[in-house]
Amino acid sequence: MEADRDAASAAPAVPGSEIAAAADGGNAARGWLRLGRDGRLTAYASCAEGLVRWTESAPGSDVWQGPELFPVEGWAGRFTLAQDSGGFVWFAGTRHRDGAPGGSELIVAAQYQTGRPLGEWRAVGNPFPEGEREGGEPRPPQGDPVLLPDGTGSLHILATRFGTGVRGRTRHHDGKWGSWVDYQGKWAREAVVPLVTAQGRAEFLAPFRGGAAYWGQDAPGTDFRWLGRVEADAVEGTCSSHETGSGTGTYFWRHPADGGVIAYRPQGPAGRSPGLMPLGGAGGVGPVDVARTRINGYDCTVLLQRGAEGCPEIAAYPTEGEQYGTWWAPVGDRCAGLPAISRDARGSVTIAMIDTDGGLLVARQDPTDPGLAFGPWRRVG
Repeated sequence: MEADRDAASAAPAVPGSEIAAAADGGNAARGWLRLGRDGRLTAYASCAEGLVRWTESAPGSDVWQGPELFPVEGWAGRFTLAQDSGGFVWFAGTRHRDGAPGGSELIVAAQYQTGRPLGEWRAVGNPFPEGEREGGEPRPPQGDPVLLPDGTGSLHILATRFGTGVRGRTRHHDGKWGSWVDYQGKWAREAVVPLVTAQGRAEFLAPFRGGAAYWGQDAPGTDFRWLGRVEADAVEGTCSSHETGSGTGTYFWRHPADGGVIAYRPQGPAGRSPGLMPLGGAGGVGPVDVARTRINGYDCTVLLQRGAEGCPEIAAYPTEGEQYGTWWAPVGDRCAGLPAISRDARGSVTIAMIDTDGGLLVARQDPTDPGLAFGPWRRVG
């Protein structure tokens, strides 16, 4: 563990267009605003040189530190992140390196405490070392690596390649890595969508054209097994997830007809799926970010998207009550990439976006309003 805590140095980053949050929202990491164990929020982004970070100076403060740059040699420009039950934030990405299979390898790093340097980036190999197809035809590119921590302290990294399938490797709680496991699913076309319940049971959805299949653990720490599939059209790269009940998760994606948001639960309260549930948001792009909070005394699910005009839009509805419908409202000016949502140390919903100049803007829920209203946007980085 001590070796894992070797710190990577950070340098001030110059905010600007170099921050790799694609204009269509497709390259931004899902869930890039995170609450640490000490009550401070941290925002993460990517630039050509590596990872960028902004951190609250104190819980609920409008003064933030950053942007700080954590350079990564050979950085491919995209990353995913996950937070485990201990509050550690884990990052996965790809770097180019001479001598690596196919010229690239997956890498993992961790932030063990809010505001502290990242640990050393560790190479975990390439799950798809196969070369070109016969005749010199290149194979499809692999999807972004995705991290999935479960309740036993294990960390799973999963990657996909169309025509090959989903492969994963596990870092056990003792720090040792297992071998790559092939989960099949050769029609998977993009990165898997992870979900971990409050009990620590992990599962993931693997989208393919015309539907998706999902795998999950029977209990924290057990092997992943195939759990079923759903037939549904979805816009590629728009899936996200959130736990919406005790041990129950809901997946979200966009319908190709109009870009509207669809919700799907593999199992409802009675053990059966309630089917596909439309939630509006037509014209939006990329995956929605999701949070849960109490509004007027009711447990509600809050969705945040990048709308058709490139501005953040928000909607809320009673949790697992999709039949009541949603109403989307704009909550800011044009942003670069996807906006993000979290709850802060006081439990208030906080939304964040990177503006077109590369700066970080944050708006917080107005505690004096019984509904879901927000104060002004503040540029904090």
